[in-house]
Amino acid sequence: MLKARGRASLRLTGFVVLASPGALFAVQDTPLAADFPEVYRVGGFDAPEWAEFTTAPRMSFDADGHLYALDASAGHIVVIDRRGSLVRTIGRPGEGPGEFNEPGTFVVWPDGRLAVSDIGHNAYQIFGPDGEFERFVRMGSGNDPVSGVANLRLGLRPDPAGLALVARGLPSRLGAFTDALSALVGAEAEDEEGVDDRGLERLDLGGEEVVAETILEAWRPAVESDGTEGMSLSDLADPSSIVSMMMGGDRWFEPELLWDVLPDGRIVYSDSSAYRIRVTDRNGQVTRTLTRPLAPEPVTRRIRSAMREHELNNLQEGRGGGFLGGLVAAAESGAVPPGLAEQYQGAARDEIENREFFEEIPVLSALRATWDGSLWIQRRGEEPWDGSGPVDVMRADGAYVGTFAIRATRIPGAFGPDGLVAFIERDELDIPSIVVRRLPPKVR
Repeated sequence: MLKARGRASLRLTGFVVLASPGALFAVQDTPLAADFPEVYRVGGFDAPEWAEFTTAPRMSFDADGHLYALDASAGHIVVIDRRGSLVRTIGRPGEGPGEFNEPGTFVVWPDGRLAVSDIGHNAYQIFGPDGEFERFVRMGSGNDPVSGVANLRLGLRPDPAGLALVARGLPSRLGAFTDALSALVGAEAEDEEGVDDRGLERLDLGGEEVVAETILEAWRPAVESDGTEGMSLSDLADPSSIVSMMMGGDRWFEPELLWDVLPDGRIVYSDSSAYRIRVTDRNGQVTRTLTRPLAPEPVTRRIRSAMREHELNNLQEGRGGGFLGGLVAAAESGAVPPGLAEQYQGAARDEIENREFFEEIPVLSALRATWDGSLWIQRRGEEPWDGSGPVDVMRADGAYVGTFAIRATRIPGAFGPDGLVAFIERDELDIPSIVVRRLPPKVR
């Protein structure tokens, strides 16, 4: 990890200037234009019934340029052709084969096969290129929703070499939580070895049950125990324990594992606060490291104070979504009794005021691979909590292409063939639409 002690940074237009005790140098961003022509859009206020998205759908392309969009609220996947017309719908809400019971996410292989992570079924549902259901692949033992949550994996990607997935594990604190829930409902807790959220696995879907193989385990910041390893049944009734589990674990600014899979099956990932991206072979062995001389910012007393104030304001106003926003929304809707909501909010406030900080702010906030194998790398924004900074484009061989300025573009929700990319946009009524655009060859 690149240490930033004794190092100051100054941002100027088009430059990032790094000052250290023995050197002063400037890194110039090569500007990229974000004028991507629109191909089509679906959704919005006057959308046909199949495109009436109430929540932002998850999206993926196949090699024909068909866009697959999982509408979790409707309980199906819509397949859209290159003109923006409906090809077919896949699935529907229900308990049977080909019916979705709490779909989580999904992946699409280039030939149009897809796998849907279904929490309620505790299984992946496999569909053929024609959209017809083929079979279940159990995530693990157990048939209850708690087992489904315990067996979830994060950020699924299709393995280009076959019917397998690449996935990140769950945080260990969530495993402790699901073990306690299993005891509460009388189910047997899952007792399987595997990676947590600092590691990647390959999940073979060729049999009746998933077979997991560890690909890599990333660098792990040293941290004291978060206290969730031994959650008991009584902890499930304690707002402080629940809030600590949902919000705790990582310190503020602790670097996440950012990763993706290249079209040939190699893996790219970043696991520290530095601008350092590792390229591996299919088995997780590092073959190349990509860098730019951009240093992480030290966390000062001023930054700590500003971060706490920002999060407390979010809690008070219900902004930002996630667990904090859900607390306020639940209280306002009456879904949670006022007294209990106040207990949870008080526990959340204590968690914010006492949460620890990592020593520096990571340079990077997001990493995605394009259909053609380039990388889109998002940096931090102007505020410490802002992950929506400039977006660098880099080849997997390390060649730097250029940078989209802050707010010029977001990383697309899906990259497809021939430069197709899909974004989610919202209108003045906050209704989501899918907008498909086409990237110029330079940044594909």
